[in-house]
Amino acid sequence: MRQRLISILFAIMLQVVISFSYSHASTTTVTLDGIANAGWWADNLESTYLYVRDRDSGIYTYQWRYGSGALQWNNLDELVTDLKGQNFNWWLESGGDPFNKPSSPIWTSVFLEKGLYEISLAPDSEAYNLTDHWGNNDWNAYVQMYASYGDSFKFGEGSYITDTKDNALNYYRSNVDGMTISLKEDTNLYFYINDYNSVDNAGSVKLNVNVVPEPGQVLLFITGATLLVVWHQRKKCY
Repeated sequence: MRQRLISILFAIMLQVVISFSYSHASTTTVTLDGIANAGWWADNLESTYLYVRDRDSGIYTYQWRYGSGALQWNNLDELVTDLKGQNFNWWLESGGDPFNKPSSPIWTSVFLEKGLYEISLAPDSEAYNLTDHWGNNDWNAYVQMYASYGDSFKFGEGSYITDTKDNALNYYRSNVDGMTISLKEDTNLYFYINDYNSVDNAGSVKLNVNVVPEPGQVLLFITGATLLVVWHQRKKCY
């Protein structure tokens, strides 16, 4: 009886080790900068942009996108100072980091094979502040994803805003970590922070994307471990 219990425990331990090794080897880490990887979902996220709109009329008084010439301002402070001196009710819309990384695409992507994936905050992940430039505390760790074949996914809720970074991280670790997405095809999966004005942000968020073994793979793990135990038992009998 004792030998049988030892053998069963041995099989379980082997299965756990194999499963952990498989999962660890299949982890992809994606880091998103609060400014450089933020942009409005309805806009073109292939390149950085900066718009100034008149709130009252709805007319855009300034529209810039990378490749259309030089920006009118060198940094956000200079832009805000200039706009405050003009006589209209202005509103900023931006994507990416037009002042420091104008040539970089807004979203970041990884290639993933068809299958099921689990997404969680990395252990050393930060959160991002959506209105840091204005001295506010609007923290979140919300990330949107878009598969090149058409499916879209979301990590958390964009409407969840909290007053501290720690509160945001604690909420996501308790309520969102471990969410799964199913990719129907091999695809480039694009990640971005969905925000209409990127340049007033701060911080970052880091996600771990893990392959979830399919039922057939789990069965294979169990079968292999069981056969190993049987072989071990028979060897002892001879």
